[in-house]
Amino acid sequence: MREEAPRSVWEHISVQPMGGETLLYDRRRHRALCLNASSSAVWRLADGVRTITEIARAASLELGVEIEEELVRFAIEELRQDGLMEAGEGAREKRAISRRALLQRLGVGGAMLLPAVASIVAPMAAQATSGCVDCSDAAPSRAARARRQKSSRTGAAAGDPQQ
Repeated sequence: MREEAPRSVWEHISVQPMGGETLLYDRRRHRALCLNASSSAVWRLADGVRTITEIARAASLELGVEIEEELVRFAIEELRQDGLMEAGEGAREKRAISRRALLQRLGVGGAMLLPAVASIVAPMAAQATSGCVDCSDAAPSRAARARRQKSSRTGAAAGDPQQ
């Protein structure tokens, strides 16, 4: 039986590298995602040809630290849950390690390698352009603005020199 060769999803995804992280925007689901260095490496290297073992070796070279197969499997499962990796049956069967167990195994220094995918719901284009001008608590209330406008109109009409 051939080892699984996972494939990352690139369709409907905009990619922006930012230092060691990668920002992704899923145009179909309107979600922004941020991958840390290890998740980013696994996502880019999962081309449907490389096996988990080969991804681990290539990621180790790219990141300059030893990346174990368990870490790659964990990253693939995290990426699958976020819709960034094609569904596959092999990784779910072999993933026997939890985030907690992986963290204990990596130790404090290796915690930075723990794959992380941060996800937020990004506004659609129409929502993004229709924001409020000043939403802060310091902004005057609608009633206060109405009173000022009313007083400025009455002052101007009465010949107020400040107007």
